Amino acid sequence: MTLQIRRMREEDVDFVAHLEKDIFTDPWPAESFYHEVANTKLSYPCVLTQDSLILGYAVVWYFTNELHIGNLAIAPQWQRHGHGERLLKYILEKFSEAEVAYLEVRKSNAAAIRLYEKSGFAPLSVRKGYYSNGEDAIVMFKKMQ
Repeated sequence: MTLQIRRMREEDVDFVAHLEKDIFTDPWPAESFYHEVANTKLSYPCVLTQDSLILGYAVVWYFTNELHIGNLAIAPQWQRHGHGERLLKYILEKFSEAEVAYLEVRKSNAAAIRLYEKSGFAPLSVRKGYYSNGEDAIVMFKKMQ
């Protein structure tokens, strides 16, 4: 049982898009993941695997010393095993030269908010009606340096 985090590849996208639909009420379409895989300048999509099975994934953007975590998810059956924390830690270490990291999280997603707070993120602001169902997003940030 070897855990690995690596850059997402085109052949991962269909499985990742399927997971996305299982996890989120506003899932990214497969086309968005294909775009992120192709956008190697600003985007870093990655997957957490155990042997060859994808347990989770993330999409981050790094530009002008800012790290934006656009998507981070763990398959439902693999949640609550420390995999989200492991993936987030990897991302923060990989982009440790960033001055600040930020993300948006559903106001109702208490588990994710706890994970981010445990990793040093703090609430910055609220984006009213950010999600398609009208739910607010909490913008969270972390000073990296």
